[in-house]
Amino acid sequence: MKNNFISTVILAGLFFLFIHPVSVFTQDKECKSIIEVKQVEAQKAIVIKYDVPNKDIGPAMGKAFEKLYGFLMSNNIVPAGPPFSVYYSFDPNGNTVFEVGVPVSGPFNGNEELVYKEFPAVKAVSTLYKGPYENMQPVYSELSNYIASNGFEATGTSWEVYLTDPSQETDPKDYQTIIYFPVKE
Repeated sequence: MKNNFISTVILAGLFFLFIHPVSVFTQDKECKSIIEVKQVEAQKAIVIKYDVPNKDIGPAMGKAFEKLYGFLMSNNIVPAGPPFSVYYSFDPNGNTVFEVGVPVSGPFNGNEELVYKEFPAVKAVSTLYKGPYENMQPVYSELSNYIASNGFEATGTSWEVYLTDPSQETDPKDYQTIIYFPVKE
């Protein structure tokens, strides 16, 4: 039942992307990111926030998604898009503070841990990365360079939208993640 629900969520996310197409970046030394500047619509979501040692990010995300989708399923809430994470701080020698979330169509009452949140519409620089999560750093560098060399200024924290469910796609080279940075000119 849980895998069917998650598969339905992934399909909903793919449908969302069908109507909102993006460009693809493949982790390849000779390939540069296809970077786009776009207006991102406001988004309602259920989120859970974590502050964990960097080595625990993966397990914390797994636990967060399990809690989020369990809450959605038990409350008959249908996701309105693919899951995401927002990164608020990163200390290379310490902890990372991040939120993991799932878009929803309207407000609801959460609990102590899972909260309803509305993210505002923003202008963002983005790219679609294909490959293992641990190899994303060069793409972040490319996005940062693009922002600096094209007269933009980062106005907030980056976020990632996960288009691939690792429980369904077992080869990390096939994972697809959209990376966003909010900007202003």
